[in-house]
Amino acid sequence: MVDGHLEAITRVVGFAVSSDKAKKHLRAELLRRAEAVHIKIIAIDPLKPVAEQGPFDLILQKCRDEGWRQRLVEYAAQHPQTKLIDSFDSVQSLMTRETMLQHLTEPLSLHPPEDSRHSNTAELDTMSCAAPVQKALLAGCTEEEASQIIDDADIRFPLLAKPYYTDGRQGSHGLALIEDIDGLRRLVRGTGPPGIALPVMLQPFIEHGGCLFKVYVMGTSIALVHRPSLQLPPEDADVTAQRKGIQTMTRVSAFHSTSPMGCELVEGPPDWLLHKLAAALRTALNLQLFNFDLMRPTERDAPGSKGADFLVNINYFPGYEKLPNHAALMVDFLQSLLSPAKEQVSAKERGTQVQRHLSSCLDDAGSDSE
Repeated sequence: MVDGHLEAITRVVGFAVSSDKAKKHLRAELLRRAEAVHIKIIAIDPLKPVAEQGPFDLILQKCRDEGWRQRLVEYAAQHPQTKLIDSFDSVQSLMTRETMLQHLTEPLSLHPPEDSRHSNTAELDTMSCAAPVQKALLAGCTEEEASQIIDDADIRFPLLAKPYYTDGRQGSHGLALIEDIDGLRRLVRGTGPPGIALPVMLQPFIEHGGCLFKVYVMGTSIALVHRPSLQLPPEDADVTAQRKGIQTMTRVSAFHSTSPMGCELVEGPPDWLLHKLAAALRTALNLQLFNFDLMRPTERDAPGSKGADFLVNINYFPGYEKLPNHAALMVDFLQSLLSPAKEQVSAKERGTQVQRHLSSCLDDAGSDSE
């Protein structure tokens, strides 16, 4: 007690992340904001015993080293008062594209809030979200098996081929556009261009106006970024012949939209849809820190569209530091975990409005799955 007043208790939060990620996230503004509300943030050194660096009230983790993970699990077991966000078991479901979207194989129907249903605007209609049809081509798959797989799934060219594993291993950020059966055969034979190889997940390409919506979720807070996305290349016989049915690229979000309106002007999903979808994913995945990529088909009745918005990718603990208000969002999130009662009041004051940003805030910022 100081001068008759109770001295505020400082809570300690450890970040168990790579050194590169720590440098990006743990900037001066974040540390200053956290200190102002009596939160001390520490970058946990993987080379030192965890207990020597604590005690911790909360640990946020994104580490792939098996030994470090085991030491964190042991520390959490020995210190039950310490919250570990998020659990390794929950994060594991995002490490392959096959398990990543398993909760959305059937469209998820989402309904607007009751107090909004009196409106006749189209935005407030019941909406649905689903994962695209996708099929795995595993290592050792033959050309005949690959052809049979896409025939049985009734998916048509062009197709997107994405790396099967999303755990940060070499090649996990590749992407290829498969234009025809010859391109598929080259992929299976391993004679295609460098940057993509089996195992992969195949998804039909669905025209979505060259705009992808990246939705960042941090507990109950949500931020949306309009991001230029992949569009089909123009028809050109000479260029098509050179590609021989397959072309590779770095990632969907590396493309610049050629939409005459510009990606920033494309209407995004309504706030209520994003909140309900994020809440459904938080429950299904048992995760607090993630983002997902959402695209809206330009033709709702196009083959493979299911008449729904598409959730095409989920990343754990993405690059929040790219967002303009990263520090404020992170401190609010930490407070929600450390002082849930106070955060409920704060959340009501903030309201449910989604923070929306343009793609420029993500430029030259690296991958979300770092």
